[in-house]
Amino acid sequence: MEIGEAMKLSNYFHINGEKALHKNFLFWLATISPLILALFFAYPLIDRLKLSGTADAYSNFISIFKLPLWIASGSLIFGVTVSRFHSSEQRAITIKQSINQNNFSNYLNHRDHFQKYLTSISATFDIEVDSFKIYGIIFSSSTPYNANVMLSSGISDFVCEKFETEFWSKMKFTAPNFTKKEVNIYFPRFAKSIGINAEHITLDDFEELKSLLVKTRKIYRRAMEYGVTREQSESFQEIEESGFSILIGEFSEWASENNFKGRW
Repeated sequence: MEIGEAMKLSNYFHINGEKALHKNFLFWLATISPLILALFFAYPLIDRLKLSGTADAYSNFISIFKLPLWIASGSLIFGVTVSRFHSSEQRAITIKQSINQNNFSNYLNHRDHFQKYLTSISATFDIEVDSFKIYGIIFSSSTPYNANVMLSSGISDFVCEKFETEFWSKMKFTAPNFTKKEVNIYFPRFAKSIGINAEHITLDDFEELKSLLVKTRKIYRRAMEYGVTREQSESFQEIEESGFSILIGEFSEWASENNFKGRW
């Protein structure tokens, strides 16, 4: 017998709480099998009996068919047992569905509250953000099935990596021939990768670029504050300050060395 056939056969002996009790094969097996077995033992005894309505005949019937009757009573016992297992399976399914619904509701509430929180912050800095994308970065382990409000690890590293790969490396590649055009092509791509909408922004000089980077860092810092809990270390500010903040400083030095401002 192949594995697939064996697994298919085993399904007949599995209680499915999502199906009605009478649609489970195991229920009928548990209730009918004792009756069939009882008839098997009772059949050879039938020829010795004659129909009579006396008390002695009834007593003899009980005495002769004691074993078949005892076996037949198992139909009720096994049927009730399977019924209890079926009810238990249904309760487990109901509890699981309730937990999933609560997790999904908690996830939506947490994400929606974060969106409102971040929207007000971005308005302060006059920057449009994709709050759902930033939520996915800051709370990467939070899903509709498990609303995890703990901050993700390596948030600053992620932002720094995107800055390096999506923007700064492009500037290094085009140096010393880069122009304002390249900046306004590659910077929006970097910004989009971390949830900042900069497609409509035209950077006219280096100071605007640096100012926008600082605002981005502050937005992320405030967004990270939303996820701080007592169980977490409060040193996230030190990590954040030593990450993207230092990278901005290094980029500013590189821009100065390559006459970035003058070429702009």
